[in-house]
Amino acid sequence: MSKPAFLGALACSGYALAVDSAVYSVRGRSILRTQPEAFLWLAVLSLFLWLPFEWYNLRLAAWYRAGLPSGLSRYLLLGWSYACIWPALFETADLLLAVGFRFAKRPLSSEMPRLGRVVTVVAAGTLCLALPVLVPRLDTGEHLFALVGAGFLLLLDPLNLVLGRSSLWLDWLAGNRRRCAALALSGAYCGLMAECLNYWADAKWYGIAALGADLKVFELPVVAYVVFPIFGLQSFAMHAFFAGLLNLPPVNLGSVPPAASDHEFGRTVGHD
Repeated sequence: MSKPAFLGALACSGYALAVDSAVYSVRGRSILRTQPEAFLWLAVLSLFLWLPFEWYNLRLAAWYRAGLPSGLSRYLLLGWSYACIWPALFETADLLLAVGFRFAKRPLSSEMPRLGRVVTVVAAGTLCLALPVLVPRLDTGEHLFALVGAGFLLLLDPLNLVLGRSSLWLDWLAGNRRRCAALALSGAYCGLMAECLNYWADAKWYGIAALGADLKVFELPVVAYVVFPIFGLQSFAMHAFFAGLLNLPPVNLGSVPPAASDHEFGRTVGHD
């Protein structure tokens, strides 16, 4: 039986809402119910945060889509799907934090990163994002997509730290690794769930990969699943940066709101 093309986006929307309700039942507050404006902007920003990956795909040809309707309905369906990505990732991470990844209150490390170290990491992120564009296109260009998977994380998270926004690097220095773990697991789970939905859909996308193509889970080779946990971390860094840039309400994951120490830390980065 043919399945309507919108069922995948509908399933992702329902998943995000169901997880939000689960978080609320566990903790008495959730992103949607406690921060409805932040949730709305999270969905809006999600649509635009995914577009750079679509642009890189035009260059690298890592995947293609089939079975989608033509015309305006195609773009409406894709936009709806993109708007579900960040809400699903953040809601899943929030549920993990609610049921077993609670933050421990620990003093901030006195070992502040040197400016040179921050610049080095930002430069590494910039290089990861530039190489897929600068290197001549290859028949196996999709292999370079892994660089994009890490590039935005390396570029934006150090900038978040310096600018006084929520930063995973700051979490790590503070001995507070639970948000990192929850986001990585969220990326892995949501990636696997998306692949499962995609596998049985009529309107779907196909990965084009030579590396490990003989060993697949659903439509992707096993090696490609390594990118999903990184994407979970990267999604947080991208949202924190652009939400701060646009002065949008932050999304507070778990039990930790944007702390004053986040802002103080950005002003105490050392100099080499």
